[in-house]
Amino acid sequence: MFINGAIGDCLMGTLCADSVQKKLPESKIIIITPRNVSILQDLLSAYPHIQVVEINRYNFLSALFLLMSLVWQRNLVVYNGILKEASFFTQFLFRLLSIHIQSSRFFFLKDGMRGKERGGVLYFNYKLSVYQNLARLFSTQYLNIPSAVPLYHFVSDAGVLERHHLVRFTHVVVHPCASNPVRSLPPDRWVKIFKYLSNNFPNIKIVVTGSERDRRFIQEIFDAGVSPNSVIDLTGMITMTELANIIDRARGYLGVDTGITHLAGVLQKRSVIIGNLSNPHWLPYYNKNATILAENKNCTCDGQKGGDCFYWIGEGKYYKCLIDISEKTIHDSIRKMLA
Repeated sequence: MFINGAIGDCLMGTLCADSVQKKLPESKIIIITPRNVSILQDLLSAYPHIQVVEINRYNFLSALFLLMSLVWQRNLVVYNGILKEASFFTQFLFRLLSIHIQSSRFFFLKDGMRGKERGGVLYFNYKLSVYQNLARLFSTQYLNIPSAVPLYHFVSDAGVLERHHLVRFTHVVVHPCASNPVRSLPPDRWVKIFKYLSNNFPNIKIVVTGSERDRRFIQEIFDAGVSPNSVIDLTGMITMTELANIIDRARGYLGVDTGITHLAGVLQKRSVIIGNLSNPHWLPYYNKNATILAENKNCTCDGQKGGDCFYWIGEGKYYKCLIDISEKTIHDSIRKMLA
């Protein structure tokens, strides 16, 4: 299976591949990614039967031995997105791995593109999650797997809370960053959220998470009025396994439209999601314990990553359907989650 290296893509692809492997127990699962291999390997440490391999144009020669060992056998090759939007290099590898006469290729077409659905090829349904789309795709070849997103498994780390001075169910995890800033809130809005949490839930510790590249944005939140002493800042300090343990043992999770939100989602964690309507299939509607917020009064999103639905605030732009979510709506949702 090919993924683009994003955490959310990896989670959805892995849970689907794991479901397929239960139907085909003799099969070997390899996930090919162009980046983030160490992060994804840690994320999947509880799935030892799934191998994650990084292949890109820069390490192609070192990966050639693996590729050559695969091309001469029967493969079921899956791209978990719209193949024509993938890079030429990825499309080349995709076809190379399905060169065997008994191999099968599974991929999606974009709605509105010319082409015909057939075995292993479907139009991507933007109203469904990536996992649900993949389940539909496999069903075309009579590989029927559960349509509901399965629960994610992780390696338990009993000491992770103690190491960070936490007690089970007495902290809330806040993940304010997305890979694209348009899917988050400006720093001054986050200040209000942090102050609401501190003032109304003084006995609940606030744990802030993010990758190393998120550190600058989180520092901007601190600079805008949040004391670093009022939170436990784990930005860039923990592994994916540690993060899964911390989220699973939290009172609740607050985040934006990003991969870590899907980690909370596949753990079925009580969550408040500050979302947007640009890409609805990437919101964790499959999490029955999530409250997903978005405001459509000024929204012009088309549901397929388009629509030019932006406000310019200062030097940044943000989705209208995200910015228009009121403070009261966010605060009320947090209160219900933590009650």
